[in-house]
Amino acid sequence: MKTLFIKQFYFYFSLWTLVLIIMTFKTLISSNKTNSSNANAILRSPVVGIIQGNQVPVLIKGTQTGLLRIEYHEVGDTTISYSEWGRLSYADDLSISLILTGLEYDKTYQYRIEFSDNTFSPLYQFNSFPAPSNSGEFSFVFSACLRDNYTPHDIFDYIKSLSPTFIALLGDNIYADKDGDINTGPAHSVLPALRSKYTRNFDEHFQEIGSSFPIIAIWDDHDYGQDNSDSTYVYNSEAKKAFKENFPIYPFAVENAGIYYRFSVADVDFFVLDTRWYRSPMQEDDVEGKTMLGNEQLAWLLDGLKQSTSVFKIIFSSVSLNDYGGDTSSGRDGFDSWMGYKFERDSIMSYIEENNIQGVLVFSGDQHYPSAHILNWKPPLTYISKTDSSITYSLQELGTAVFDLSASPLHYTRATGHSLIAENQDNPLFSYEIFRANWAHPGNSSPGLTSVYGLAKIDTKSSNPSISVIFYELDITNTNMKEIYRITINLTSLTSTSFSTENSPEDYLLAENYPNPFNTSTTLAYRIKELSTVTLVIYNLMSQEVYRWNEGAVKPGYYEKIWNGKDEFGNSVPSGIYFYRLQAATSGGDFIQTKKMVLLK
Repeated sequence: MKTLFIKQFYFYFSLWTLVLIIMTFKTLISSNKTNSSNANAILRSPVVGIIQGNQVPVLIKGTQTGLLRIEYHEVGDTTISYSEWGRLSYADDLSISLILTGLEYDKTYQYRIEFSDNTFSPLYQFNSFPAPSNSGEFSFVFSACLRDNYTPHDIFDYIKSLSPTFIALLGDNIYADKDGDINTGPAHSVLPALRSKYTRNFDEHFQEIGSSFPIIAIWDDHDYGQDNSDSTYVYNSEAKKAFKENFPIYPFAVENAGIYYRFSVADVDFFVLDTRWYRSPMQEDDVEGKTMLGNEQLAWLLDGLKQSTSVFKIIFSSVSLNDYGGDTSSGRDGFDSWMGYKFERDSIMSYIEENNIQGVLVFSGDQHYPSAHILNWKPPLTYISKTDSSITYSLQELGTAVFDLSASPLHYTRATGHSLIAENQDNPLFSYEIFRANWAHPGNSSPGLTSVYGLAKIDTKSSNPSISVIFYELDITNTNMKEIYRITINLTSLTSTSFSTENSPEDYLLAENYPNPFNTSTTLAYRIKELSTVTLVIYNLMSQEVYRWNEGAVKPGYYEKIWNGKDEFGNSVPSGIYFYRLQAATSGGDFIQTKKMVLLK
């Protein structure tokens, strides 16, 4: 009897234990559907791509094979949409680009990933682009050179605070030949090594911004594979496969060759170049036949520029266009930038001039210091206004001049460029240097790790379309980003459009601010006839002073000030009507004028 009791006890005990195990397992399964497994089902946050034609690709990288799709909806609208189902496979390193369709322009969307077992990722959010072909306002951040040796990349937290429409990564998004050189082989190890570098480099700071702000990416030599590499690089196919596994599908001009493509935001056309896949070796003589782009890509670019009706035509190049960029660190002769491919560069400049193509701006990477240059210019090279930290130009006066604007490194050690040749500043056969950081002149100090990026703000809605490019650099004294230089390019000169002589003394003029109304910043411009003591003051509706510029003694000329909607203490002011007053005092009397502007947030 006792033996039977013991047997029954163990039987029921074992049965009850089994029931507990099953219940616990079911609880875990249920919990995982909405909690822990969701975050683990994707390797990292998604990456949003270019928003074109009411659709956007989203790159997803998972942790295991299986089916998934994206659930999405406009914020404020309960109507749910879904992408097609896609399958993650090891052949593509568990990555896939899924397409969200039927998007409206200038809207905010939420999305999340749904897995075949009815579990979901966390929610993410992004804004769609302004409608194509229509005038609009938007901005983008541009930079290059991101070493995984310097993670974490908290520089993206600063970029996020700018709320750009998109972010342009202009090459060297990983360093295949640094921090473990993948080129030492064997061949079958190259692709896994490239994949590993992307995984390490795309840290949580990049992931957070990439899931919320569209990423536009191109490659340069180090993420193409090898220092100063070209069309002869043996692992370019592996590099391209890894690139496409880590960035969303772009509207490539050709599918099975170099990575170049075109897109539009509002009424501005963008041309994204591939300066590696087709290029001739840099040590070759710079004569006809030496190419950076290859014949097909070159023809595509020139035809696109000619056909574009945009006020601003923007080119993204992974290497700088000016005469002071480019390195020879591989030990070969020649230069790695367009400086080593001047024959082809000059043919592009000639085509732009012959076809009277205006408003071309090149945003380039790999310069390793912030800089701005003008090419294809004719003397006299004039500007509207200039200060120690800003300058304003008019496209109307520059004709077919081409700007080259570079902001890098995004997260790397500082480098220096080639010395400025002072006598060439008056020679239109050379690029004119507007600006470069002081530490970028050879011989100046270069104190280690830095971060540099540019913010381009474009406004084609105002009566005088403009683009303003602001360069930011890490302030090593307080680890914050600081504005170091600003370049503004207007369609027309303020002398012929913004200034009015009505009720104003001859040659003392206060312009209408532009844009107006505005929501982030506005430009206040004025003209001085003779040496004057100048103050420019902003007031609110209560006649309380908000912001003041005490300019002191000002020589005759045109001047601009940017007001960012903040008071003297750096606090953002509320929406409303504000007034700005110019007072120019001379021995013969004072010129005083006040105008109204509207801040809308």
